[in-house]
Amino acid sequence: MKFTKKPDSPGILRLRFIKYKTLKDFRIQSIGEEITNLPNILTTSRMALIPIILYFTSKGTIMGSYIAAFLFVLAGITDGIDGYLARKYNKITLLGQFLDPLADKLTTLSVVVYLAIMQLVPGWLLILMLFREFAITGLRTIAMGEGVVISASHSGKSKTAFQFIGITWLLVHYPYYLIGTDIVLDFHRMGLYILYLSLVLSLFSAFEYFALFRETVERKNRNRQKMLEQAVIDAGLPRELASDPQLPVCEEHEVEVKVADWKEKTDNGS
Repeated sequence: MKFTKKPDSPGILRLRFIKYKTLKDFRIQSIGEEITNLPNILTTSRMALIPIILYFTSKGTIMGSYIAAFLFVLAGITDGIDGYLARKYNKITLLGQFLDPLADKLTTLSVVVYLAIMQLVPGWLLILMLFREFAITGLRTIAMGEGVVISASHSGKSKTAFQFIGITWLLVHYPYYLIGTDIVLDFHRMGLYILYLSLVLSLFSAFEYFALFRETVERKNRNRQKMLEQAVIDAGLPRELASDPQLPVCEEHEVEVKVADWKEKTDNGS
């Protein structure tokens, strides 16, 4: 970002934003091209598995529970694969950035909602999970509007892992003897305990997200204030004007394509 004094308007600051990009950032893809992207195909297939998982869960049989749990695990595996492929082969698209978190939340919450309807999961647990997800999604939306990206915390990643394991065990549902022993392992009860643990981690991570959001926004505001003060000084204006909300400012945006490094690489390659 550069600050200069506007020559034809004394006392008015001109803010000039320069964002450097590479040529590939300007490639325009149609929605059809993005949908046929392999990572996005895997993401949409994960959402297509949701009604199938719910169907086998509703059957209430041992085989149906096995199939539902297997498909849920398969959906979790595709979640890791599509992200890996998108990063490795530079297939990250705007559609994929929207669909991937949507598919995760739809898969998890759809199964928990259905289990709550079948009275296999307490309703209060579902409400707290929904509250947490909506709150964090709203927070991230506000943060994006401020140009702030909030990455997943360690507790948030742990929450996701325990949540995945807990739901899988709940889908298996029935108690089974451990191989070679007389010990009975109740998958439903253990799944609930693990889901309770994931809920504690999710609420803790929510507080972390809010604290991180506040710290990041405050730091960004302080940096903006320092840059504005420097701009006021460079423009030959009194420093006190940087805190004047009525200070007239002309904001300009300029995008430049940085080709020097690319040309140098091309020349060296030839």
